[in-house]
Amino acid sequence: MSTRLIHTLEEVGALLDIGIALSAEKDHDCLLDRIVTEARRITSADAGTLYLCEGDQLVFKIIHNETMNVFAGGKGEPVTLPPVPMRPENVSAYTALKREVVNIADVYQAEGFDFSGPKRYDQMTGYRTGSMLVLPLENHESDIIGVLQLINAKDSEGKVIPFAPYLEKVVTSLASQAAISMTNRRLLEDIEQLFNSFVEVMATAIDAQTPYNANHTRRVAQLAGALARAINETKEGPWATELFDEQRLKQLIMSAWLHDIGKITTPLAVMNKATRLGDRREIVLLRLDSIASALRRDYLEAKLVALEKGVPAEQERVEAEWNDAWAEWQRIREMIVAADDPAGRITPEIVQVLQSLSERTYVDAEGKRQTWLTAAEVEALSVFRGTLTEEERRQMEGHVEVTERLLAKVPFPPKMANVPRWAAMHHEHLDGKGYPQRLSGDAIPVEARILSLVDVYDALTASDRPYKKAMPVEDALRILGFMVKDGKLDEGLFRIFCDQRVWEMIE
Repeated sequence: MSTRLIHTLEEVGALLDIGIALSAEKDHDCLLDRIVTEARRITSADAGTLYLCEGDQLVFKIIHNETMNVFAGGKGEPVTLPPVPMRPENVSAYTALKREVVNIADVYQAEGFDFSGPKRYDQMTGYRTGSMLVLPLENHESDIIGVLQLINAKDSEGKVIPFAPYLEKVVTSLASQAAISMTNRRLLEDIEQLFNSFVEVMATAIDAQTPYNANHTRRVAQLAGALARAINETKEGPWATELFDEQRLKQLIMSAWLHDIGKITTPLAVMNKATRLGDRREIVLLRLDSIASALRRDYLEAKLVALEKGVPAEQERVEAEWNDAWAEWQRIREMIVAADDPAGRITPEIVQVLQSLSERTYVDAEGKRQTWLTAAEVEALSVFRGTLTEEERRQMEGHVEVTERLLAKVPFPPKMANVPRWAAMHHEHLDGKGYPQRLSGDAIPVEARILSLVDVYDALTASDRPYKKAMPVEDALRILGFMVKDGKLDEGLFRIFCDQRVWEMIE
């Protein structure tokens, strides 16, 4: 077998290996760098540049120069050279515009192109640009997505020589594989970005349903990511060996973005309930005004009768009863207004008075007998903590189960398979008293523990919650500490959260 045939078979094998390697490369920057590296290797080129088409110009992405020890772009130092305009006098632009391979034996002897750039570089650095091979990167849809430029092919002794004509086909094959790999990688990145954007839009839309929750999901996602990165920096403690690589971090952040997706079915009246009465507050106040009118009407009728009788003692009795009734009405109204405020303290005595008002009646303007308060209103005003009744709390807590059901229908790829499970566990507590599954201890993965901690932190410190003012960080951390002592939150994560001041890492 001839040496030439052996060399050809080696090149074919190398192209196959390169094709496999390019297809397997998952990082876009590494892919671009790999293309230049392999093209230089297969052609013995001293230097190489990869441009990508962006609008009407070619943008430098990778620059290699072995002699000058320059390796810019990709994961290395950024390329600071200005883009190349799409003008045919520039050889790289010509290649893109004409879809032609250009093979130049010696730049200094060539005509038809403007090589002032390479020559100026040579003068500045002492480099000598000689041979050049420039190829378009054409993908499977016949789109030119970039240009590959190779400089100074070398023989076995390191002498600069022209690029052999047969290398045009070899590198064209490589360029075609590279273009397809780049297009596929970009397509995958576009799909991932599209999905991520859709998730963010959905989460933002759900948060926007209530003015009291406008940025919650975004903050939880930011805090979860920041805490995971802080774990990576931890050198001691129970989570010192835990590592969140890029993919695991993406899964966690996606879980955070989707953790409240189930609130799409939660009634807005429940989500927006800023006071104990919620949207019934104005109805109750109007009813109290109606009761005041009825009391005043009864008083005036009684006063008229007393005046007609002309008995002073009767008149005094009517006035005294009116003063007592009016004072009582004022006390009851003040008590109801105070009880409606979620910051107001509800005592058993207040609950007793409220219950009596559900049995006390008055005659409205239409002559119908009505109670001062309905049973539902008494229940709402009797809530000891927060603004939600037991039924409303069940509706609110039900969003977790809805989250799990909705996400179970999404065909997440294997690398994101844990998203539904983690998102649905953000209200589980280590002591087994969370919801919905009452999981405990080791049954709760670290990702769910992270979500639980940052979700509570944001609930405490957020300035857009209906039932409380924003809590200072110090007070929030103290409450989180109590939850840790009660066995609800993870102590190791809480310590990392505090020690590295994770809340300061987000926007």
